[in-house]
Amino acid sequence: MKEILKISFLLLLILLVAVGCRKDDDSPVCPASCDDPTNPECSNYDPCLEENPVTADFKIYDDVFSAGPNSDQWFEDDVIYRGRIKFEALEDSANYTWYLGQETLNGTEFKEVIRTTVDVEPGTYTAALTVDKEPNSMCFPNDTGRDSIFKTFDVVGVCDLMIMNKFKGVFESDPQDSVIIEMYTWEFLPGNTIRVPSCEPNADVAYVNFANDNDTIFDGSASGMLNRYFERFSNQPFIPVGYLEVLEDGTCMAEYEMYDQLRVFNGRIIE
Repeated sequence: MKEILKISFLLLLILLVAVGCRKDDDSPVCPASCDDPTNPECSNYDPCLEENPVTADFKIYDDVFSAGPNSDQWFEDDVIYRGRIKFEALEDSANYTWYLGQETLNGTEFKEVIRTTVDVEPGTYTAALTVDKEPNSMCFPNDTGRDSIFKTFDVVGVCDLMIMNKFKGVFESDPQDSVIIEMYTWEFLPGNTIRVPSCEPNADVAYVNFANDNDTIFDGSASGMLNRYFERFSNQPFIPVGYLEVLEDGTCMAEYEMYDQLRVFNGRIIE
């Protein structure tokens, strides 16, 4: 008798599984056949997987070009050179309260704030943000919907930029031969006949060995210059047209055209 009951129970269980997992044009795939916590049709679906508590975290950006057709090109960094700075909150659709020096901004329209740093003296400054938003109480029952954070950023002079250095590395066209390239700023002494290195804000840029020919090119035109990023556009074939980017660990990559030739350089700061 027990064996008959056991067999009957197993048959009933198999029937229930077959009915529950039957697939036709109107029924979903059996939950056992999918394993995706982001898919509501799967048995392991987690509605809170991609949700987050309310956060006041924000990012800081420097602009590559403050004006002109290439303006509003931003580079994330907390070391800022003269130009514009942008603070951008990560949280969407919230009420934002920014504390930027002596300035306080409050409202739903302040997800991002842009200010100029042209007249800001070199130094360390703070930026703080408080965010208020209706929390997701189902996923985060202890979230009050209010968060605050503050960060610091540095405003520096041109000679303190990471890109104003010597870099040792190789050109992709000749990976066996290591070379040194360099960027620095310069100005004329009175009389406009002798060039000397300069840390003045309006100093011009010199490119050393960018053509891999022991050359030095003195550039007097506008360019985008940040702490870890430099970009140049020009219709002169002897001026590097492209960019140089330095990572936080001191490694760098440059890609630019000179004399109608594309040059790619990979290296790291040596000075």
